[in-house]
Amino acid sequence: MEDDLKKNNIAPGDKRFWEKEIFAQIKDTNFYRQMMETIPVLVYAYKNSKVVYINPAVEKTLGYTFEEMTQKNFWDICHPDYRNLIRERGLARLRGEKVTTNYEFKILKKNGEAIWVDVFFGTTRMNNELIGIVGAVDITERKLLKEQLQAARDELELRVKQRTAELSLKNKELTMLNRILNNVVNNMSDGVIIVNRTGEIELSNHVFEQNWGALADSIKMKLKDEILQRKNDFINDMFDRRIPFQDEEFIYFASGKQVHLVASGTPIINEEGVVSSGLLIIRPIKDVHKLVNRFSGAKASFNFEDIITGNPTMQELIDKAKMAASTVSNVLIEGESGTGKELFAQAIHNYSQRSKGPFIAINCGAIPRDLIGSELFGYVEGAFTGARKGGNPGKFELASGGTIFLDEIGDMPLEQQSALLRVIQEKSITRIGGTQAIPVDVRIICATNKDLQTEMHNGRFRKDLYYRLNVISIKIPPLRERKEDIRLLVNHFLRNSSANWKPGQDSITPDMLQVLEAYDWPGNVRELQNVVERMVNNAKDTNLSLADLPFELFFPEAIPKKEFLHGQSSPAGGGKTILELMETRKKRIKDEERRLIIDLLKVHNGNVSMVAREMGISRTTLYKKMKLYKVDE
Repeated sequence: MEDDLKKNNIAPGDKRFWEKEIFAQIKDTNFYRQMMETIPVLVYAYKNSKVVYINPAVEKTLGYTFEEMTQKNFWDICHPDYRNLIRERGLARLRGEKVTTNYEFKILKKNGEAIWVDVFFGTTRMNNELIGIVGAVDITERKLLKEQLQAARDELELRVKQRTAELSLKNKELTMLNRILNNVVNNMSDGVIIVNRTGEIELSNHVFEQNWGALADSIKMKLKDEILQRKNDFINDMFDRRIPFQDEEFIYFASGKQVHLVASGTPIINEEGVVSSGLLIIRPIKDVHKLVNRFSGAKASFNFEDIITGNPTMQELIDKAKMAASTVSNVLIEGESGTGKELFAQAIHNYSQRSKGPFIAINCGAIPRDLIGSELFGYVEGAFTGARKGGNPGKFELASGGTIFLDEIGDMPLEQQSALLRVIQEKSITRIGGTQAIPVDVRIICATNKDLQTEMHNGRFRKDLYYRLNVISIKIPPLRERKEDIRLLVNHFLRNSSANWKPGQDSITPDMLQVLEAYDWPGNVRELQNVVERMVNNAKDTNLSLADLPFELFFPEAIPKKEFLHGQSSPAGGGKTILELMETRKKRIKDEERRLIIDLLKVHNGNVSMVAREMGISRTTLYKKMKLYKVDE
């Protein structure tokens, strides 16, 4: 053969050389048998349905002998999950039908163990009969590796899905938390800034921008400069020593304006444990003052409608006060004690454009002489022994944007008068012990029960201050000069009595009004209110009568200048004792009431019901009084 190949120019290394050699050997039956006996592939043949041949690889792998296998159908060794499929396809193949020739499925060993095989089905003819040929390769290990790989892939996919779901949930939570925190930061009433060590602003909320407007950028630049130049001890301690600070005052000059604010700071520590930035909460000092005034009751309660009067002079004063409210000029209210000076001051404030601002009232005569300066203008920390830590703003600072009411201005010491004059001229204050000028925007209303012109002539009040304060002058007349207001005021006080006086029982009888109008009322409206309150609380009946009026209204001349013991005489009472004067008063009341009953019986022709109605008492009470005074119908 080699000679033939050489003749045909076919070398031993050529593919055609070996094809020719193999085909020649296949014709040799022994060669084919030897190949089937040694090949590691499971090979068996079946005729009709029965196994007719197996090679040693089948016996070795499955554990069946040839005799045992020839007793089986070709599908019997298949795993139950695949048995029907292999049977139908194998029989169809014997019938000459075209079916799939390659499968992967499980077969069972004799010991019941299942293995995976990759099977090729074929057919051949022998003695004119169709024989089925099966070739199977054990792929259990490969399949197992594939299953393990698939299981690992499935587990990985599951873990990825789980982790993705967890991350998605965390992301949603973080997104929600971020949204909540943004809402919190942006809806805070204070400005919020996060600043780093180099002074760069990492975050600022819109409240900060709103509060400061055009000054916001200037404040940020000033803050950056302070951090870089290490000018602020509070901020330095926050970054260097991790010490937070709270409610500290800062005063800057930015864009030609003074910026007065209160700030709190908290250090922010990063993952390395280093303070990388700080959280600053900033609010304008005016907002702090507004909050203080809100909770301290620094507001005006009365309006012009609360001034009860029917007096023409008082009506003119109210009109004048309304005109004063439309300006920013200082107002001086003069009048005796109890005439309602603060009521006018509050009404002017509430009628003005400053009505939404604070109304700070301070009694200059009630503050100790050495404390009035710190009370009005405030002080810095350490200004004097006992000074509050951090200092304290004065009334002028708290009143900024509103009105300050200086009552009893005539009692202010001269040294403080000069300080007040400087505040009026410069529109700024300097706290005691401090050097920083703080601008204030206040409307000043003063009140006094003294004659300030007399005080000036006597050297107790500065002329320049008087002319500064007395821009608009309002002089409230005493109650004795407007007697027509007494009935109106009494009825008003009865309706608003703390004793809950019932409606319909608030009118006063003519004889009572006569006594009230005859009295001089040195305490003015305040004294009248006190008298009405005493009458209501001491009344023995549901109606008021002359007997309920206080003793001093009948005998003002008997009011002692000092306390007298029981039985002692009062010089003002003509040598009579207090008890004697009271007895005289009772007799006078009875005489006047008897005369009133007789007069009314004449007017109403003896109609007892009409008399009782006019006197404001019941018929039963009237009959008792008529019997007591021996008055006939």
